[in-house]
Amino acid sequence: MTSISQISSKSLPADELQHGESLASQGISGSDIHQLPEAKGVSVSSLAVSWAKKYYSTVAARENQAPRQIPPSPESTNFEGNRAKIVDQLKDNLKLASEIAWSRVEAVLGEQIERHAIDPILINPLEIAADTRTLYLKAIDAYADREPVFRLSVLVGKDIIQMRRKYSETDPLVLGFVAVEFQYTSKILLGCLSELERSEFAPYLKVVEDYLHIPYGEINEAAANQPPNSRALLAVQHLLQHTTQIASAVYDRASSQHQGYRSSSGYLSDREVKISGIRDVEIFQSYLCWCVLEGSIRPVQQELFPICVMLYPKLHVSWELVQDMLLILFWEISDRLSSEDLMIFLPYLRTVTEMFSSDVFDN
Repeated sequence: MTSISQISSKSLPADELQHGESLASQGISGSDIHQLPEAKGVSVSSLAVSWAKKYYSTVAARENQAPRQIPPSPESTNFEGNRAKIVDQLKDNLKLASEIAWSRVEAVLGEQIERHAIDPILINPLEIAADTRTLYLKAIDAYADREPVFRLSVLVGKDIIQMRRKYSETDPLVLGFVAVEFQYTSKILLGCLSELERSEFAPYLKVVEDYLHIPYGEINEAAANQPPNSRALLAVQHLLQHTTQIASAVYDRASSQHQGYRSSSGYLSDREVKISGIRDVEIFQSYLCWCVLEGSIRPVQQELFPICVMLYPKLHVSWELVQDMLLILFWEISDRLSSEDLMIFLPYLRTVTEMFSSDVFDN
């Protein structure tokens, strides 16, 4: 699994259904199914699955461009010496790393602009690369100042949330391009370091990527709209206490079921693949929390699902692996939450599982 992330930064009213031209579903005819109302003779899961089929079929039909060549990676250079020297080298290489990373993004995702009907004007390579450098430079400075890793969320968390919102509000799929730019830039920078240096600096980059991929700002906003001690808020608080534990368990179990599996980033047993794979499971849990707090499947429908459809096939992540991950996720959540909390998540967890089921992707 490889890292993967709002049409609006504001929560929708609990009874509002959006129709027409949502940015995440341009070219998809028919009504969008966002809400999960009480059963009234209509299966919301079946409607969501029908929508997912329609979205996936429309996107797949646009795939009409030849694949492009991925440019070679830059030569790795091991940096030895003191922290100040390493910091200088990282800063010297940051601009080149972001430029090489974008050339890779274009090679992997360039065809997705037409396939997903993304407005090309929304994707500004210079701006995305510059924003990437700005945030990574802050991570490098924090490393240079010997700031503890946990402090990075305080120092740059707000900036990352604002940048994430800036791109997700134009079209959530643009955020997919930004996420891959960050991923490739990070990989190139870490490739310039020795193993010891990499182990020291990698956690700083991970905080930046976590804040980019996981909708912390949106979750906090949705939580602020909940009455104190609401059942939804309590259930989300209880799940958030276990998300990393759950993600690690899900990844380990999924890996054991798919031994020898290889994505474009490497084998599931590879350390970097495992880090990004665990983050993916955390991302799915965060979107479930967002859905519960908003009382709507909209965050998955307008953001998570389209981004997965765009990224996973290009990164050679199979839908079977995602489906197994979601099934294991259900059991891990069930084991850790009370029955009362589980019932809050169950409609959304079931719907997300069915949206990513083989029934959607087999055709």
